[in-house]
Amino acid sequence: MKVIQQWTLIICLASLTAALVQSILPNGSMERMGRFVMGAFLICAMIEPLSKFIPSLRVSLQSPANSVSQKNTEIQSTVNSEMKKEAEKSVTRLVTAELARTGIKCKNVQVDMDTTAGSRINISKVIVRLNKSDAAKTTAAKEYLEKELGLKTEVVTDGG
Repeated sequence: MKVIQQWTLIICLASLTAALVQSILPNGSMERMGRFVMGAFLICAMIEPLSKFIPSLRVSLQSPANSVSQKNTEIQSTVNSEMKKEAEKSVTRLVTAELARTGIKCKNVQVDMDTTAGSRINISKVIVRLNKSDAAKTTAAKEYLEKELGLKTEVVTDGG
């Protein structure tokens, strides 16, 4: 009960101080600024007793920080996974388009890649599978892709 009486006394004294300061402020633009400052002063006077409870609130708020950190890690992992999938699709479309320019139709493209700690995607090798009918073009396709794309490439046919 005594705490509430002290809080009420602080609010009354702060209101009286605000009224006194506001009455001596000059009219015009300073009056607006004075009202703003006095309003902030009164709000702080009303909230001040709650500061005794804030340390206990901070303790309870620290535990969710771990879950936020865990969620950030999960989100980053999902983003990295999606980036890797999209990069693989992009390389596959690029290889298919480049081979189509030379008249070679590829059956399948497999991209071997990994993600480094800095979220960089490293393409280690591209494996292109051609139909049996294009078996004679494997060397030409390999050389063309390595020259044009700068990627280590392996070209195989359905027969091996």
